[in-house]
Amino acid sequence: MRPQVLGGGEAQAIRGPLRPGPVEQSPPRPLSHASALPAAPRSAAADCRGGAGNAVVAMVLDDVCSQTSCKDNLVARYALDLSHDREGCLLVQQVLEQAQSDDTRLAIAESLRGHVWDVVRCPHANHVLQKIIVAVKPSECQFIIDEIAKRGAEALGKLARHKYAYRVLQRMLEQLHQWQMAPLIKRLAADSVALSMHRFGTFIVQHALEYGTEDQQNCIIAQLTTSIPTMSRNNDACMVLDKALVVSSGSSQATLTKAILDSDGSLVDMAHTRRGHVAVISLLQIVGRAALEEAARQLAAKEQSLRGSRFGRSVLNAASPQLGCQATASLPNHSQ
Repeated sequence: MRPQVLGGGEAQAIRGPLRPGPVEQSPPRPLSHASALPAAPRSAAADCRGGAGNAVVAMVLDDVCSQTSCKDNLVARYALDLSHDREGCLLVQQVLEQAQSDDTRLAIAESLRGHVWDVVRCPHANHVLQKIIVAVKPSECQFIIDEIAKRGAEALGKLARHKYAYRVLQRMLEQLHQWQMAPLIKRLAADSVALSMHRFGTFIVQHALEYGTEDQQNCIIAQLTTSIPTMSRNNDACMVLDKALVVSSGSSQATLTKAILDSDGSLVDMAHTRRGHVAVISLLQIVGRAALEEAARQLAAKEQSLRGSRFGRSVLNAASPQLGCQATASLPNHSQ
């Protein structure tokens, strides 16, 4: 009988095992003694291991039931194979959470060393790596950064666009030291416009803006301001623009605001869309008087079109109490 592993929790939650995706598994094979386990394989792992890997996982999972006293040691020894398995990855996460000392956590992390590229792209193992990043000291996660960097200049962009790997990058940006992440954020900044318009990459740019230093924020915003017309028509990119407006300050915030207002039609384009109208409302709430007047002029010029859009109406409704100048006299005040 397989061990009952705790479930629940979102992919970004710190507590509770992270939920894996589907995977085919070989039927379990009974194992009577831990000594009968084969040596833990160290070959490069595929996204979901098969063959001998599944056999090892099945034996370990069965043996955990009868050898509870040495469960942590078994899991640490075979953590790489377990992490690539649907049930096994839940067990590894449970041990990471409940281990009495960091020795077990570090042993599990060590088992993944040299396999980061495969682990981050696996639908199951990526959750284990996320949990490691949360559970151990930032200095113990340096090998993750190093292995990604060794893959070359394009590796980070590939991971930021990957449906599983981007979650690991999010945890890295949240948990690791800013100085550790500086080389990676520099590469992200150079690719920030294209990443912003990608369904997964957008979340990485948003995280870099939120958890990066002020200089790193400024570097990313400088890139964004060069492509406002294109970004304003992309929902994913509009989420990045909104995040940049909210987390930035001073000259960077003013530069981004000016770039949006100076880009012909961009403010109105954003006001018509699901994600874009949120960024427009954020802009209205943070800009100074002169910028408010310019925003009011642009919105008033397209009032009829905006009234025909549910998102446009939200912008007009938000604009009326925010703008107290003559240029916005024609804007409706739905709050009355």
